[in-house]
Amino acid sequence: MSGQTSTLHKRALKSLTDFSPLVILIVVLVFFQTVNALRDNSYLTMSNASVIVNQACFLTIIGIAQALTILTGGLNLSIGSVMAFTTVMWGRMLVSSNAAEMHYLVPMLIIVGTGMVIGLINGLLITKLKMPPFIATFATMYACRGLAWLALGKRVIYNLNPDFRWFGTGIVTRVGGFTLTVPMLITLLLLAGTAFMLTRTNFGRRIYFTGANPVAAKFSGIPTDKIIILVYVLSTGIAAFAGLLYGARLNSFEPGMAVNAPFEAITVALIGGIAMSGGFGNIWGVLCGAVIVAAIHNGMNSMSVPSELQTLVMGSLIIFAVAFNQFLIKRNMELRNELDERVPVNTHESAAEQKS
Repeated sequence: MSGQTSTLHKRALKSLTDFSPLVILIVVLVFFQTVNALRDNSYLTMSNASVIVNQACFLTIIGIAQALTILTGGLNLSIGSVMAFTTVMWGRMLVSSNAAEMHYLVPMLIIVGTGMVIGLINGLLITKLKMPPFIATFATMYACRGLAWLALGKRVIYNLNPDFRWFGTGIVTRVGGFTLTVPMLITLLLLAGTAFMLTRTNFGRRIYFTGANPVAAKFSGIPTDKIIILVYVLSTGIAAFAGLLYGARLNSFEPGMAVNAPFEAITVALIGGIAMSGGFGNIWGVLCGAVIVAAIHNGMNSMSVPSELQTLVMGSLIIFAVAFNQFLIKRNMELRNELDERVPVNTHESAAEQKS
């Protein structure tokens, strides 16, 4: 009887750790709501919730780009530089004065395509030259940032096509104080598409298997080099798309944009439950991670925390959130083993199933 009770307890604890990013999000929201209530301020309102979610959209997109590479056991430090270089290189096509000459979708496709080419370079450096992902993407990070400065210097591309700006600033509808924006819909569609790819396709399953055990994956007949190359192509293409949305929101492109993007993306992915060791994590957790970071920023502003202290507080909270979530991930894996569950390369299927 005690054995059954212990098993039930472990299963309940495992279920809780499965939703660790959501637990952290609830804790953050309750904390800021309590502090603001003591100060007679409102925090958890529909209007403020829409502000937080809208701010989290950009973080979610770059978090997806980073999470894909982390799932393979890699890393992509070139995200921010790719955003700057691709938009600076082709951004003039999106200036309002050029609207009549070319449809805005053409330069958007060129920008994303350029990002994918850079991703291909990243993938080839990692798989063919056997460079560690950190070094390979660190090199392309500097190269792309330097090319962006060479291409534009200290100038700024501004006054973008209003039709293009709709992707970053458009409003779909307002419901009870909550504003549903175009970036929210784009983010949800990208999340849903990525989740479907990772859980319902052989390519997605092989991504998990490659990250969980690359040697076993290779001996199982999975073309791990090809998987890694495709992941970096996809990741860097998503980064270029994030640059488009970022510029559409700010109405400008410039070489110094998104300097901290790769590190913000790592933070969002780790808080969202993606294991740094690779092969474990739910892509939907990235959304929670992004909302957590946006909620902390918003909460500090609502508490009128001095800007000098916000960086320190943000860093401390992120350290706590990441450390706590990584502990929960480790505990989740231990519980899976203790319950004699198959440790999958994703949350549904075993390594043997991935091979097929």
